[in-house]
Amino acid sequence: MSEPNAYTVISEQNDHDCTTVRAHPRNETYHVVEYADEDARERVADLPVGSVVRMELSRAGRRSNVWRAESVRTAHTDGGSAAE
Repeated sequence: MSEPNAYTVISEQNDHDCTTVRAHPRNETYHVVEYADEDARERVADLPVGSVVRMELSRAGRRSNVWRAESVRTAHTDGGSAAE
């Protein structure tokens, strides 16, 4: 499991619960496809593109570049509902 880091939402959550985020300051992209619980999934679902969120990510299975959000805390949103 990683430490919580800041990520910018670059693709809102789709019908398959996948959200794409970009890490700060590395500019690496991550596809978040699993969530620790329904609350974490809903927090991410409420984030519009451009929102900055602090998340703790862990690998989701053996697939490449797919991640599980262990914790979610909104740092800054550009609309949508704030998830504290």
